[in-house]
Formats: sequence, structure tokens, C-alpha cells
Amino acid sequence: MCNFRNTLLSMLMNLLKNSEWSFLLDFVSPAFFKVIPPFELIGNATALAKRTRDPELYRSALGGMQSHFARSLPDTRIIAGGMTQAGELPAGVVTDFKTADEMIRVEMATRIVEIYFAQILAKQTLLLDVRLTRFARDGQNILWSPAPLLGVFSDDFLNAMGELYTGYYCGRPEQMKSALKKINLDWAHEVFISHFGDGNQTAVRFTMAHFVHTFHEIFMLCKSERKNLKGEFVQLGVLLGLMYESLESLNVAVDVRSAFHRVLKSRDIG
Repeated sequence: MCNFRNTLLSMLMNLLKNSEWSFLLDFVSPAFFKVIPPFELIGNATALAKRTRDPELYRSALGGMQSHFARSLPDTRIIAGGMTQAGELPAGVVTDFKTADEMIRVEMATRIVEIYFAQILAKQTLLLDVRLTRFARDGQNILWSPAPLLGVFSDDFLNAMGELYTGYYCGRPEQMKSALKKINLDWAHEVFISHFGDGNQTAVRFTMAHFVHTFHEIFMLCKSERKNLKGEFVQLGVLLGLMYESLESLNVAVDVRSAFHRVLKSRDIG
């Protein structure tokens, strides 16, 4: 079994190394590859790579998320990947956020967090590419041109993740614990609390070091408890890793709690 797993892991590593997403290997915890069942691990990773070459699925995912954002994030415009890098944007559009003033960086960081929550709550195909280079700011509007890196999750998984965040940010600990149980992580409650951060999450600074550390803890706990994670954590890890990378680059504190409540409120109204 060990040799079989190693063969699958070698296939996965080669899959990533030879793709646009090779940088993902920089923040993947080694334990990650030991706590997800081999077939689920390679199945999710292979499907993820295959979907990057499916233009019809990409168009469908863009359309679906555009409709969802019309209600939840109306001043965020999703466009086909590549536009913000192709010199087709009008003069005055901000694309270099790292050198922008602090107010713009805070707005951009907050929007990326809102995009994450809005997608989780949308319960449809997710657009995983939230790299900072895929965004532009035109006045008060945000342009987002994600590459075709698509996450397809089960309804049960997304429902549980939505309940997890709702339970945490709405002060419903029992709902949070119930959500963790649905994805077989009820024993990792304290690690998730650590992942969310200290205080009331109104001024959170995101770092890749924190992301890698807390996810590594989850994976190591899985190993010690002899538990397996769902393969969908492969895709979720990609989305979270890219989000943390972008937010670390912006180097500002984010009111994550308020961002979640804005998205939740817009969803309820919609």
C-alpha cells in the first residue's frame, strides 16, 4: 500500500510541477499527502488539472458566479481570464496593488475575503484563482479575471463549510461543531479555532506562515488520530493558499467578521 501511495504521490507532484500551478508545491504541507485517501487525492488533483482544459465548463462557471455576484457582490465584475494582463483595460485602472495606498489595499483585501465567502455560500462550481495579479480596480468596481482553475465540490461539503463559517462568525458554537462533524473533523475543533485567529477577527493579518502552520497541524492531527480527510480538501487548500498568498502581499489588516456578515446578509436578501 505504501509503494502504491508513493506512486500516486509522484504522479501528483509531476502533474503540478509541469503546470502553471507549480508554485502550489511551495505551501503544501508534507502531511497533506498522508491523510487523504490516495484515490481521492489523485482523483481530485487530476480532475482539477483536467478542468483547466474545459472551456465550456469555464464559461458555465463564470456565468454561474456572475449571476451570484450580481446579488452578493454587485460591484465585482468577473471577466474571462487574461483580460487584466492583456493591456485591454482603460487608463486609470489600478492593477499594481502592492504599491497602491493603504486604503486601496484594504479595499482589495476585503474584497478578496468577500469573494471567498460568497463562493463558499454560492454552492456551485468555484473559481479558485484569486491570485492578486488576476484583479484590477476601476473606480469603485473590482475586475476579476480568474484563470480556469475550477473547484467542483459536493453539496454536502459546501453546506458543511457554509455552516462552519456561519457558526463561527455568528457566535453559534454548536452549529460550528455540527458542521465539523459532517466533514469528519469534529475532533479538530480547537485547531480550527486557531486557524480562524485570535480576537474577534476585525483586524486580521493573513500570512502564508500561519496558513501552512495551521493546516499542517490539522493534517498531523489526522495522522495521529488515524483519520482521513475528504479529497475535496485538495481543492479547498488551493483556494485558501492562493487567498492567503494574495492577502499577505497586500500587507493590511482585514475585518473578516464584517466581510462575512455582509456576504451572508446579501445572500439572505437575495
